[in-house]
Amino acid sequence: MNLRKVQIELDVSDVQQVLAIALDEDKDKALEYIKARLVKQIEKVLQPH
Repeated sequence: MNLRKVQIELDVSDVQQVLAIALDEDKDKALEYIKARLVKQIEKVLQPH
């Protein structure tokens, strides 16, 4: 996989979740969100077309 700069879009529920994680400072919840949502979006963008 070639790494490059990517741009991903967050829907309203993602924005709410990110803000909630920031307020709670819950490291486990943050890691879970990164693995469940962000990594999948980034991998999708980086896939060859």
